[in-house]
Amino acid sequence: MLFYLLSLMTGILECGWICAGVKQGLPLWEVLSFTLAYHAGNLFPKPFSLGKSALLSLSGISAVLSLLMIAGLTGVYSALCSCVCLFCLSAGMQSVRSGLKSNGNRLFKRICRVAGFLLAPLAGLVPELILLLFSLMMIRVIFRHYQGKAEISRMHSQGGYSAVMVLHQLHYFFYAHITLAAIAQNIGILPAMVLFCGTWLTYMSVEPLVSGRMQKLLPVFFAGHLGISVLLLYMSFVRNLPVFLILWLVTGFGGGVVYTISAQAKKVRKFEKDSMTISENLGHTFGLLTAVLISALYQNAPVLMLRFGALSAFLAVLGMLCVNLSKKTNFSGSERRNL
Repeated sequence: MLFYLLSLMTGILECGWICAGVKQGLPLWEVLSFTLAYHAGNLFPKPFSLGKSALLSLSGISAVLSLLMIAGLTGVYSALCSCVCLFCLSAGMQSVRSGLKSNGNRLFKRICRVAGFLLAPLAGLVPELILLLFSLMMIRVIFRHYQGKAEISRMHSQGGYSAVMVLHQLHYFFYAHITLAAIAQNIGILPAMVLFCGTWLTYMSVEPLVSGRMQKLLPVFFAGHLGISVLLLYMSFVRNLPVFLILWLVTGFGGGVVYTISAQAKKVRKFEKDSMTISENLGHTFGLLTAVLISALYQNAPVLMLRFGALSAFLAVLGMLCVNLSKKTNFSGSERRNL
């Protein structure tokens, strides 16, 4: 049960401060900085892992900063303090969740994440109070449930599948949150969050619908990534808002084929769980870092990030082609040596 509660809480943290930032009228780059801070915390426990005392300290820092913000003592540094809190809480939640994942149902976990997204607008009302409550909760949870130790995990190439996963994750995090923030500024926070949850429903529907009917993995991967590449590129030119919103819902179908990357790696016996997790986390963080930088430099950043997403999805296709061509070449070479 704790695993699913933490999943719901991570959904609130990931998108809640987009809602808070939009409500406060912050610039786009600053709004995205909150989500970047959250995903930087996702780098714990993979590739970086902390001991119990360090995680308790991070949660304590978050609690103190939350109290200072509630008291109004942080002033112009309030946004920075929020980022620090989001980073600390994310590191703690992900570290605890990592030790509980073996018993977690993936579909129900995703449903809890979506429920967290739906609750995210609450952060626009009482952001500091939520940070304080989560901080106090994490101190208790880490003290009772966390047994990890400080270490660094290495990422291996997995025969090239790590690079493919990074490119896949980059394509999503290039455009997803900046689009959410831009749409929230345009049509309002609540409608934007409902639509964002809609993209997750289309995302979650792909594997259950496709995997039972389509046993071959690579055609699904290529179709999904080529389709999302074309779709994102087209969306960058669409100026009709209702059409854009409909297309935004469809993007989830492209992202949903992510399961084929791990499945293909397992099929050819290249899969390493830690390496795949690190690949995902790196893609999340660097995708959002790029969105923050581009939004700070360019006024039409949401359009540019849609095009970056299209390019990254296409590069994922090229990467998968290279991985499989290399595998066939190596296999043919082994055959010739055995003749």
